[in-house]
Amino acid sequence: MIFGERNNQRQKKKELREEIRQMRKQLLAAGCDKGNVNELLKEFEAALELGERLKTDYEDSRRHLEQAMKLIEQLLIYMGEASAEEIKKELQELVQELELVYHDCSIRRDDADFASTLQCLKGAAAEFGSDAARVSAIMLRSELENIRAVLREAGEWSAPDFFALGYYILHEDRAALGEMENRQRNDCLADYLKEHFSERFAAELRRAGAEDAAARLKERYFCG
Repeated sequence: MIFGERNNQRQKKKELREEIRQMRKQLLAAGCDKGNVNELLKEFEAALELGERLKTDYEDSRRHLEQAMKLIEQLLIYMGEASAEEIKKELQELVQELELVYHDCSIRRDDADFASTLQCLKGAAAEFGSDAARVSAIMLRSELENIRAVLREAGEWSAPDFFALGYYILHEDRAALGEMENRQRNDCLADYLKEHFSERFAAELRRAGAEDAAARLKERYFCG
């Protein structure tokens, strides 16, 4: 299975390079500057490939977030009915899911509040079923509700433009994005791409009539 996936990736990379080569020929034939064309297409290819990986990572993090939400809802509903053993098993599954929700554009690894809440949940889970069962159950429910609130908020955030995110990370310190709100980050990425790349690239594409070829490539990588 891994071997097949690697073959698919190699084939996709080969096809991308061929399409980039054809686009380069088209741009040069239209009289575009060779140095400018080489620079723009190199960055276009790199942002496509990095952006696709970032999109895959983001989608994985969202799946784990959604699964964690389902587990929390189940625990809150059945906590008073299920055995301590069953609760502990589901809590272990929940912690595993929560440790996989991280992404730069969702819940970040350096989010101290989330890390603290997760640590409290682990503590409450460890104590559940002890002699202080009634107290630990109250603590556990409280921590589950706190985690649910954080996940619910993150689940409402809009995804970034992954091509723009890839381009930004190729040139800037990605840590700067962690200081921004969701909408602010997405606006920043769009503005950065426009200022540093997309306007220049679009002008060259229009000159050569190659807009559709570039659009098809972006659609294949980010809408497929």
